[in-house]
Amino acid sequence: MGFGRRRAVPVADAPVADSVEQALARDRAAMLYSYGRAGVAITVVASCGLVAMLAPYGSARGMSLWLAGMIGVQLVRAGDLWLSHRERGRDFDGLARIRRFSVGTAASALFWGAFPLLFFAHVPAAGRMAVAVTVAAMSGSSTTVLAPCLPLARFYCTTLLVPAAAMLIALGGREESLLGVLGLADCVVLLVSARTAHLSGVGALRLSRENERLVARAETQQRETEAAYRELSVAQTALAESHHWLETRVAERTAELAQEVRARERYADALARLASTDPLTGLMNRTTFTSRLARMLAEAERAALQVAVLFLDLDNFKQINDVRGHETGDRVLQAAARVLSAQLPPSAEVARWGGDEFLIAVNEGSGEGAGEIARRLRAALAEPLEIGADSMRMEATIGVALFPKDARTQDELIRAADVAMYEAKREGKGRAKLFDPALARAMAERYALEQGLRQAMAREELSLAFQPIVAARDGRCSAFEALLRWRHPRRGMISPVHFIPIAEQTGQIEEISRWVLQEACREAAGWPDPAVAVTVNISVAHVLAGALIADVEAALARSGLAASRLQLEITESMFLGDHVRAAPVFEALRARGIRILLDDFGTGYSSLAYLGQLPIDVIKIDRSFVVSASRDGYATIEAILSIARALGMEVTAEGVATAEQRDRLRSLGVQRFQGYFFSEPMPAVEVAAWLDRTGSPAVAAA
Repeated sequence: MGFGRRRAVPVADAPVADSVEQALARDRAAMLYSYGRAGVAITVVASCGLVAMLAPYGSARGMSLWLAGMIGVQLVRAGDLWLSHRERGRDFDGLARIRRFSVGTAASALFWGAFPLLFFAHVPAAGRMAVAVTVAAMSGSSTTVLAPCLPLARFYCTTLLVPAAAMLIALGGREESLLGVLGLADCVVLLVSARTAHLSGVGALRLSRENERLVARAETQQRETEAAYRELSVAQTALAESHHWLETRVAERTAELAQEVRARERYADALARLASTDPLTGLMNRTTFTSRLARMLAEAERAALQVAVLFLDLDNFKQINDVRGHETGDRVLQAAARVLSAQLPPSAEVARWGGDEFLIAVNEGSGEGAGEIARRLRAALAEPLEIGADSMRMEATIGVALFPKDARTQDELIRAADVAMYEAKREGKGRAKLFDPALARAMAERYALEQGLRQAMAREELSLAFQPIVAARDGRCSAFEALLRWRHPRRGMISPVHFIPIAEQTGQIEEISRWVLQEACREAAGWPDPAVAVTVNISVAHVLAGALIADVEAALARSGLAASRLQLEITESMFLGDHVRAAPVFEALRARGIRILLDDFGTGYSSLAYLGQLPIDVIKIDRSFVVSASRDGYATIEAILSIARALGMEVTAEGVATAEQRDRLRSLGVQRFQGYFFSEPMPAVEVAAWLDRTGSPAVAAA
């Protein structure tokens, strides 16, 4: 389980060497355990998802036993993670902990490897391919997560990929056999990647520990030399006959010390290179570039010059990794780095910022000059790149920001170039764009909202308002839609139109969506009418995160609300983004008695080709159709109602504001209404009183 070959050391140095190896073992163990919780969570979700998907086609009892065994292993691993967390900060045996971690991970791998051997013969081809994709995804991340223990990483990849690939080849047709062969090839690539990640990740740790050992040894030698000098001074008169021997001894010790110092300097140089450069491309890393840029800005300010920062992103780079593999992707990044370095003047600074992003700083007197540099870089990247036997062309999107015109500090300048680049991406990729002051204002506004939103839940600034949905037949209130509100302490009420996109882009939407789900269920459980449901809007990010079903079940269990009283609203874009992943989630929720509503129908990208295949119970007509129908006629709404009837779906009309609209929509066959004619959205504390006051049926006489 060790990294590389241990260097032989003199007997006197053995304790120091042992302490270095022990420290390295602890570092390796800490790295493994840092990813442990995510690994356990992903394993549980993936295994539950596979069994839920494939149980109808195979041995449900066998898969249940397999899932129980897998979850049992994950519980043991979770206990091990909890125990290691409690021991954090204490001295521990790193090798023992690595062995302990390896046993749990290897057991998980064996369960994954057993799945195709046990069940592939009983599931359809689509199921086998889904399993193959799942184990490929899990093994792909293991090259980095398990890099501190190379044998474990190799065992994990091999155990997950080889059985699945072999079964695909043995049981499948041409496409499945091809996928099996690709799985074996992927296994080989991952084994090589695991070794590369192992050497790269541990190299820094070993250099650091070796540096500490050399420092300690140099200090020990220094103390010994000083002690020898003191002894020489005290005994100089009495021990004159040993003067020559002492001088020789001092010379020897000085030579040893000089040798150790030189070794220390070599290790320090190697560590400095590792800390300042990107190991893949050889360009500067973030830290070095930021430091160099700060010096450039200081010099430019003294000389009253301008500095241009170009934020370059390779377009569609993810497709290269997905289609041709990460090794080809790495070679493309290396080739792109060479092209950029060749096209830039010697005074320019260039760094790999991360992923497929590069940052360039040049002394440039105008935006036109910086734009010309951006054009030249894009043209050079568009030339054919020879990657092994392939010839590729790269497109790049570039954002440009100028100092001091657009920003005064290196962080602000980089952020401005980043904003310009993303604006160029939004306009269609494959172009360069100069930073605009309007973008700065939008950036500042967005940043302020982003920071405020991060604290909104903790400060209890978020709340829910509820708007009733009434039945057209008798006017009874059948449900309330939960609407999110944010009251900012200084800005007042902020529309969800402004802060929901920020929450989605910054990754906060899942936490906010989970909170809305819990609060809506908790409030609905206390309403006086047990027949009234609550409707909650669900974001795409919450679905794709993979935790929606668990969050819904937790909210229902915590509140005591019946599943039949919960309705989830989704938009058409959710299915366009990832129909394959989203549809099964909502099918599973419908199976639990939860109704699914399609919100804002007709305003997005509706397609009759797939509408009938979606797990939808209710179509909600957008308020814009109701408003325009009062002026231009109800032909569009009649068409939507015809589609809904053909597909067996109910229809709710939003934005009903007048009695005339209500009566006309009722005559056309709309089953439910929502709008200001019946009630504005109300705070949660007013819902019960509204229900008592209206008595539900009285709404019909509104």
